[in-house]
Amino acid sequence: MLAPMRLLISLLVPAIPLLPLLAGGLVGRVPAASAWRVSFTAACLAAAAAWVSAGLVLAQGALTARWTPWEALPGLTVTLRSDTLSAIMTVLVASLGAVILNFSRRYLAGDPAERRFHFWLSLTLGSVLTLVLAGHLLLLWLAWVATSLCLHRLLLLYPERAGAVFSARKKFVFSRLGDVCLLVACDRLHQLYGTWDLEALFTAVEAGQVTGLPAVGFFLVACAALKSAQFPFHSWLPDTMETPTPVSAFMHAGIINAGGFLLVRLSPLLVHAPAALNFIAVLGALTAAFGAVVMLTQPSVKRALAYSTIAQMGFMLLQCGLGAFGLALLHLVAHSLYKAHAFLRSGSTVGATPRAAVTLRTPALSIGFLGGALLVTGLATLLEMAAPFGPSEFDVFSFGLALALAYGLARIWSVGGGWDFVRRSVTAALLIGLASLLLHAGASRLLPASVVVHPPSAVVALVGATFAALFVFQALLWRAGHYSLGRQLYVHALNGFYVGTVANRLLRHLWPRPALR
Repeated sequence: MLAPMRLLISLLVPAIPLLPLLAGGLVGRVPAASAWRVSFTAACLAAAAAWVSAGLVLAQGALTARWTPWEALPGLTVTLRSDTLSAIMTVLVASLGAVILNFSRRYLAGDPAERRFHFWLSLTLGSVLTLVLAGHLLLLWLAWVATSLCLHRLLLLYPERAGAVFSARKKFVFSRLGDVCLLVACDRLHQLYGTWDLEALFTAVEAGQVTGLPAVGFFLVACAALKSAQFPFHSWLPDTMETPTPVSAFMHAGIINAGGFLLVRLSPLLVHAPAALNFIAVLGALTAAFGAVVMLTQPSVKRALAYSTIAQMGFMLLQCGLGAFGLALLHLVAHSLYKAHAFLRSGSTVGATPRAAVTLRTPALSIGFLGGALLVTGLATLLEMAAPFGPSEFDVFSFGLALALAYGLARIWSVGGGWDFVRRSVTAALLIGLASLLLHAGASRLLPASVVVHPPSAVVALVGATFAALFVFQALLWRAGHYSLGRQLYVHALNGFYVGTVANRLLRHLWPRPALR
């Protein structure tokens, strides 16, 4: 590699996380009116650097920048690596950070906490970017912890609000458990392979050194489950609605995905821990079902979005558990973009028609189910004939796509609007199905080829049954009020089946509130 190019890489890759971190340090030294300008400018420059870095990765492959602050301790080399995964993540996180900071200019204008918000959000953004670029286990763990601690300060932006303090404490406890799990996994990997460098770890595993990875895998999936608000550790997330909307947007779009990112990043190791993958697949399916059911009963827009995030994170970890790591990355990007948009425009959803208000008659459901099945089966067959998909996990996600299209077609048929409306809607469903299948097929090629995961038939059957049960539940939700059992289920779901209540009681014993004076 030419010296000028090497110099560019050594400056460009570290600049992505350093710019927001430096902005955080400057925010406290400039007038309050300039705090937004400093943080927003740094985020924009970081996003520009991320885009340029992604272009270099596309053109010439992975980029690595190393720095050894102490020559006597070569094991403590700071390694930042920009490959396909980290290039996608840095572009996503830095760009979302710039958009959210731009939104916050008016949202927090004149707020007494405005300067603190920009200080902590800049540090959080820099920590997340360091996390996704880390090529060293210790650096990854430090960035993981720093991201959580900075987010904790954002959740406490209004410390006079008792609800905000309580939810931040609950999140703090779960996060520390996750930190311990990740630290144990990192230490165990260092003992097994004698290195902290991720690239060296992947090389050793590729050479067949896989002893001890099944145990490490359980610590990694436990860490991911705690970070991504999986059942039953999820209740802190819906309770954080006291925080400003820009914080919620960044948390749901750029931070809570870290559990999925960790599993995708360490997928070359996890494919040799099948029991851990089966466990996270089952837990992800359970969380996805739980979050989706509770989400449909929430009257608050932001709480509904929070339970939607819980369900989506469950689905993402389910994809990882089935070995669909490329698909999980695609889901991560799509969810981040959607959830940032949803939170930033959450005020405009007031007055929208609830899903449960749409009547879905039996003929509409039958037509929708038949149409969805035919669309996906026909499109998948045509695409398979044109270019084989390859991934073994494709069938179960095709079944999920068929059910999603079936529900959409049933709603279209129930709403009516004439044959022209139906024709245009069916055409839209056809295009959505085609785009989804193509994206699913392409997602498997985003990451380097690794060992193919073959989940047990029982796990695949459980996932399929979960998708089918959710379809039936959503289809019959409009009739819940007609029956006593339906009304009781609605009340229990509205209260999150009281899992959060149990967690709150445990936290009050672990971390009592100070007595009022």
